[in-house]
This record gives sequence, C-alpha cells and structure tokens, in this order.
Amino acid sequence: IAQLDDTHYVIEVAVAGFEEDELDIELKEQVLVVKGSKVKKDLPEITYAHKGISTRSFERVFTLNPDVQVRAATVKNGILAIALELVVPEEQKPKKIAITYSK
Repeated sequence: IAQLDDTHYVIEVAVAGFEEDELDIELKEQVLVVKGSKVKKDLPEITYAHKGISTRSFERVFTLNPDVQVRAATVKNGILAIALELVVPEEQKPKKIAITYSK
C-alpha cells in the first residue's frame, strides 16, 4: 500500500500470469476483496523444471476506512494498482476558531 499524498493511496498486487477474466475486485461494506483464480485450460500437459510465475489462486482482503473511496483499478506490467482516495466530509475537517481579545 503506497501513500501518494495526504488523501491518495494505491494498493499494488503482483498479478503476472493472470488473464483479465481471472481477476476480480469487490467492495462490500468497506471490505475490499481482490481475487485471482486461474482457469484450467485444455492445453497440453507441460512438465516444468522451474516455473517462475505462480499459477495458484489467491485472495487478499483489505478493510477500508469509511471515508476511503475506490477510484480506479488498472493492470500494467503485471501489477494491479487500485487507486484509493480519502474523502473527509466538510463537517469532519478541522476548523480554525477565531480568538476575540477584549481590553
């Protein structure tokens, strides 16, 4: 999780080897769930001496603050980036109180 500034964050997850239809992101009741499920394809069986990219399914769960909103999700170079923004309502922002001096 990277903090870009006071209100913008990015969750980054490595998803190299996953196709577009094998990734899913869901937000429900402030819980963000990122899932990757490899789909078995009818390909010839290959025996690998070493396989550098994992083919197992995964699930990552992130509990978000109620004031955090998911803005976008993109995949670039095998990294899934989920953009988040902290949106604090005006009534919850700190306010300066003027001081009146009397003589």
